[in-house]
Amino acid sequence: MRRLSHSRAARRAAAIAASSLALTAVALTAVGCGGNSDVSSQLDEIADSVERPIERLSQAIDGARASDRASLVELRATAERAGTALADARRDARDLEDSADGANREKVRDLEGALDDYESLADAVSRSTLSAATIEVAAERARQAARDSRVALPTLDATALVAVLRKARGTRAITQGGASKPVGPGGSSTPPARVSYTDYNGPAFQAKIPTGAGWAAPAQSEPTPGRLYRTNVRGPNGLFVIIDFTPSEAATFNGRYQSKSQVGQTAFGSATRYVFQGGSLPECQRSTCFDYIINSGGAGFAVLAGGGSSASGIAQTVAESVTPTIDYGE
Repeated sequence: MRRLSHSRAARRAAAIAASSLALTAVALTAVGCGGNSDVSSQLDEIADSVERPIERLSQAIDGARASDRASLVELRATAERAGTALADARRDARDLEDSADGANREKVRDLEGALDDYESLADAVSRSTLSAATIEVAAERARQAARDSRVALPTLDATALVAVLRKARGTRAITQGGASKPVGPGGSSTPPARVSYTDYNGPAFQAKIPTGAGWAAPAQSEPTPGRLYRTNVRGPNGLFVIIDFTPSEAATFNGRYQSKSQVGQTAFGSATRYVFQGGSLPECQRSTCFDYIINSGGAGFAVLAGGGSSASGIAQTVAESVTPTIDYGE
């Protein structure tokens, strides 16, 4: 039997090892490329899944007429179905984000954000009472999201619907059921009562809260003991205001919103104001709510008001009056 010298055997073993390493590297590279390609293909599949719902929603928006009950009913039904498809697609994109990396992760996030804005538009045109301003803002957000997304989505143009709603605004309020409600003076409606305020001492803060006819005494609770302190004040006809205080973490707003803006705040300098409709509270599902987020030194406040036409002013007054009674730092 032929024998190899120790040196020749060592060289052959080294060559075999190097060849194996090269093949392994090629295989790993192929797997990596395949993974990236797979993410891209899944993104395309997610976008494809909402293409038809978005196109149908676009057609329903174009065909909606203030005087045509059937077109408004169709718009609401189409928007609700599109909203469901968009929500499912957004969840799929969120699940995909964990397995993506680098540029693909950015593409996933772009698509996720665009789907969220499209879903907000679908929600705006599916409401029982249509708001031209809300739809216009939601449509513009969706347009910008589609422009910025690296995954192509069909465009949605609500310009014609907004014009129809604004034209009809001077004569009647448009509802999805086709009925109308008089606007302006007259009828049995009464202006909201003037809201009075009283000083309130909460856990580590002071604020002005509504008081007087129809307003209950503030109720304090700790939904998360030691971490979340809540003051709840209930008023007439469904009005309410809630002040949340988190001493060891910043306050955040989670959910979709109609508008977001930076506003002044007496003690802290500034706050973020969110206007929205929806969420878990029935009052916010029925009407517009206002949420002010205030953060400083690792602590946070959230002032939420809703339930009626006075909610905007109540939220602003309470939020502007929040003053710390301890030093939260910078």
